[in-house]
Amino acid sequence: MTDSESTCDCPKCSCKLGEHPIARHGKHYCCEACAKHHEHGEACSSKGCKCSQK
Repeated sequence: MTDSESTCDCPKCSCKLGEHPIARHGKHYCCEACAKHHEHGEACSSKGCKCSQK
């Protein structure tokens, strides 16, 4: 399985990583907001994903 087919490591996110995943501490995220664990409430870059909502 390639990275682009893998799922984001953000706990509530089920988005695919895509062609340019963000790598942090051995985990891979679909966007910068997920990589930073939505520290300031930033929305996921994937349209319709609500992983940033508590």
